[in-house]
Amino acid sequence: MNIKDAILIGSGAQADIYLYENKAVKIYKTECSQGVARYEAELQEKAYKAGLPAPLVYEVIEIDGRSAIVMEFIQGKPLGEIMLEDMERAHEYLGASVDLQIRIHKVNAEGFPSQRDRLKSKIMSNPYLTGGQRERLSRSLRGLPKENQLCHGDYHVLNLLQSGGGIKVIDWIDASGGVATLDVCRSYLIYLLHQREIAEFYLDIYCGKANMPKREVLEWLPVIAGARLSENVTAKDAETLIKLVDGRAGGMVY
Repeated sequence: MNIKDAILIGSGAQADIYLYENKAVKIYKTECSQGVARYEAELQEKAYKAGLPAPLVYEVIEIDGRSAIVMEFIQGKPLGEIMLEDMERAHEYLGASVDLQIRIHKVNAEGFPSQRDRLKSKIMSNPYLTGGQRERLSRSLRGLPKENQLCHGDYHVLNLLQSGGGIKVIDWIDASGGVATLDVCRSYLIYLLHQREIAEFYLDIYCGKANMPKREVLEWLPVIAGARLSENVTAKDAETLIKLVDGRAGGMVY
């Protein structure tokens, strides 16, 4: 593949997405590990084989020294962009996203990484937390129920593509087997960092459809916030996340 012949259709912190011969090519940035592309491709392939609407993976290749995933091109638009253009129907769009997330959570995650291990690694390795905070959050994880529900790990409307064939779910690199309430908490947190109203809409809808008490989701906010701090966050978000870790967010959340 000659990258000069491809069309750039998206760009993120870790990778650029190109359209080439009616296929989507996700090319990781040079600073990313060579194993990251293969790791994500394997998780996405597992989700696809489980019958979930994930893009089909064709192969993992190297382009100009960068790892890349060649996958099915989904002709569509992020559900989040559609929602922002039509906020009067936000409840409807969030409802559709929740229906699909509940479907994902019903899948047995055999062969996927451990949610508990992934969260612990993020908590123990990030520079924002003190030793005491890391120990407290790790102790909370030790009380995590032993479940093996499939969790996307970064589920929100910008990772959903509305296409002619329905909604497709992208970015499976954080997928794991664990407890659905933590996956819901992660989604809630992502929305909360951008717009509280959307976050509350989302939580109301999910908990209503899944018959899940909100308190069971919100009690994991310190852990999920602590793990989020290990990612590429802004200074403003880091300040909010540290408050959540310490339960100091006050009326912002509770």
